[in-house]
Amino acid sequence: MDWLKNYLLAEEVGDLVIGESLHKDGTPNAINAEVVGFERKFARLYPAIRLHRQDEFRTSRRAMEAMIEMGVPRMKRREKERVDQMAATLILQDFMEALD
Repeated sequence: MDWLKNYLLAEEVGDLVIGESLHKDGTPNAINAEVVGFERKFARLYPAIRLHRQDEFRTSRRAMEAMIEMGVPRMKRREKERVDQMAATLILQDFMEALD
């Protein structure tokens, strides 16, 4: 939240896309409760910024596959932060494609 606060102070943001964590059958999983908590806190702190949920099912797996295709070395693919960054990119890409 601290990083996000600093980012929002430095950049003009109108919308924010967050991953929606669900089971394969579409029901909420354990992480979903944390997402809901984040949404509530964020909406209270930043009411002018619109939140959008985007399905994040399989994005970590897709991120790993993309990194393999890009030739990212195996040791770097094991870095959780790197996988999470790629998954976040895929979530945003999926959101943008859904707008078309």
